[in-house]
Amino acid sequence: MALFISSAGVARAAGQAMQIDRFMTLSKFATGHDALDTTVGAGLLGGLQANDAGFDAQAIALEAAISKGAYSDVEALDAALQGDALRQTLLDIIHAWYSGVVAKGTDATVYAFDKALMYQPALDAVPIPTYALNGPDWWTAEPPALSAMPSF
Repeated sequence: MALFISSAGVARAAGQAMQIDRFMTLSKFATGHDALDTTVGAGLLGGLQANDAGFDAQAIALEAAISKGAYSDVEALDAALQGDALRQTLLDIIHAWYSGVVAKGTDATVYAFDKALMYQPALDAVPIPTYALNGPDWWTAEPPALSAMPSF
C-alpha cells in the first residue's frame, strides 16, 4: 500500500516552519534512536532547510503521514512510502543523522562527527581524526610541565 500526500496537504504545510522539537521527534522515529543530541539536531535541521527550500513542508507532510498511518517503525513507513516523494525526505533525515552531513560533494558541511550515528558502533575502537598533537580538545587541559631543558 503506497501512501501519497496530496499536493494540497504539502501546500498547507508550506507556510509552517519545522521546529527543533518536532524535528527531533521525527528524527527519533526515522532513526530508531532515542538519545539524539539536540544541538546536532538543530544544526542538521538548519542544514536541511538551507539545502532544500521545501524541506519544512515535506517534513511536516511526513509527520502527518506517520500520524495518519500509525506505523510501528521506520521500516513499515519506508514500505508504505515506496513511489512517494516523501520517501526522499525520510532518507535525507536518516542520511543526515548517520553521516553527520547534509549536502553531498564539495559543498558538504559536517554537522557531527563523533555524534554521527554511523560512528557510534566503533566509538571505542576508532580514534577521532585530528591534527592536534595530543588528540581532540587537547587545549582544554593544562599542558604538562616542561622538564629541564638540555644545555648545548
